[in-house]
This record gives sequence, structure tokens and C-alpha cells, in this order.
Amino acid sequence: MSERMLGGCKCGLVRYEGIRLDAPMFRCHCRDCQQLTGSGHSEMMPLAREDFAITDTCKTYEMSGGSGQSTFSGFCPNCGSQITRNSQRMSDRIYVHASSLDDPGKYEPEKSIYPNSAQVWDEAAIIKG
Repeated sequence: MSERMLGGCKCGLVRYEGIRLDAPMFRCHCRDCQQLTGSGHSEMMPLAREDFAITDTCKTYEMSGGSGQSTFSGFCPNCGSQITRNSQRMSDRIYVHASSLDDPGKYEPEKSIYPNSAQVWDEAAIIKG
């Protein structure tokens, strides 16, 4: 069954919708996620790129990912809320920050990625498995 996910930013300017992709939801401890969120990690839910729609007000910041290929971070130009992450490497999906979901209770992290990059004060958040 395909589950439609809805979400957006804090101020309501940016809205999105998409279908939940059958791929793991995860907690990312990479340095990029730390700097972009201002916290120890980000919480990411994968949505199918082909069914994803977002208002054109979303701004995108391009950077080089760990693979050397471009990754993109989408955020609201008004309130600054982090909304999306996607990459050239996994072009079939777009990740949304779990806190941007209208119903964040639908997010259930299954694993941590880049746990070796976790800050000492955030190691308790690593999902071991």
C-alpha cells in the first residue's frame, strides 16, 4: 500500500507531498546534517521522487556529498526550516526531514548512518543494529 505523506515548513510557505518509498528511514550523523540542522543528526524519511511535489518557493543549497557527487538541501527561504535532502547518487528518491511531516509520528527510524561522525554528546542517539 502506498502511503501519501504531507508536510512543510514552520511558517507554511513551503508545502510538499509524496509517496513513502520502501526504503529504510534513518538517522544521519554526518557532518553536513549536523551543520544544516544545527543538531547532532537529522531524521530522514525517503519518498519516491517520481511522485514528489513541492512548492516552488523552496530554496536549494548544493554541496558535494561524501561520494563526491552533488547533494541538495531544500529549505524555506522565509523561516529557514530544513525540508528535503536529495542526491545525484540516489536520484529515485528524495528525503524529507521527519520533523517537517504533518504527522511526524509516521516516522520510525530503522538505522543510523555515519555513526562514526556522531558527536560525543549525541552518541546516545545512534541506532545500533
